[in-house]
Amino acid sequence: MAAMLARCRPFCRGLVTATRPKVMKRFYQEVMLEESKTGTPCWRVLLDGKVVKTPKGTPLELPGRGVAQEVAGEWQQQTEDILPLEMPFTTLGCTALDITQHDPAASVDRLLPFLEMDTVCFQGEQDLLAERQRQEWGPLREWFASKYEVTLGVASGLAAPNHPEETLLRITQLLLDRDAWELCALEVATQTAKSFIVASALLDKSTTAEEAIRLAQLEEDFQIERWGMVEGDHDVMETEMLKWLTACRRFSKLHRDI
Repeated sequence: MAAMLARCRPFCRGLVTATRPKVMKRFYQEVMLEESKTGTPCWRVLLDGKVVKTPKGTPLELPGRGVAQEVAGEWQQQTEDILPLEMPFTTLGCTALDITQHDPAASVDRLLPFLEMDTVCFQGEQDLLAERQRQEWGPLREWFASKYEVTLGVASGLAAPNHPEETLLRITQLLLDRDAWELCALEVATQTAKSFIVASALLDKSTTAEEAIRLAQLEEDFQIERWGMVEGDHDVMETEMLKWLTACRRFSKLHRDI
């Protein structure tokens, strides 16, 4: 049931590359890094000596050499055609600068509905599924509640988990305390996993991208075990999820390691 609700939730990813961009030929030969000494220390990626800019024309000034190296690597790996949808680090950087930093409150507003109807806060009605959820999601909910000092509701059927108002207010404040880079990575991870709690574990706990996918798709995987997998659908979706969740986790880690 939770998985069905997640699929029905309106898709509102705030990515600047959410719509498929036009194919562009590679127009540069050399990719280099440059440290900017003006204002807050940051790093830029240069293509034949010219600074990479976001879709809105903002210089792509990145928080630390580690993040910049990942972005530079994506540009270096492009061959005849530039494929923006295969450049998650570049996308995260552009999104943070063009969207998140200009309106962090809007990012929070997009995140809270995922918590209010979070997949891991639903309890299945089938005994085998319910037991698996208790084993896998129970410890995750306990970690989340302890980490952020909140109380979570748990629901079954079509009812909402009904988290206390104090929980939503505290999470709102904690989100607003994050900088644009962290908030952007968390939002993209949340929209990819369709779970705010799973995305939080990905960034703030030692949860790997593979583990996050398993937690996010526990109910769907249970159904696949019973009825089989549709090749070209579920497997392709997992590949996309792995790409974005891996990038979000590493983006956040490199940013924190500055």
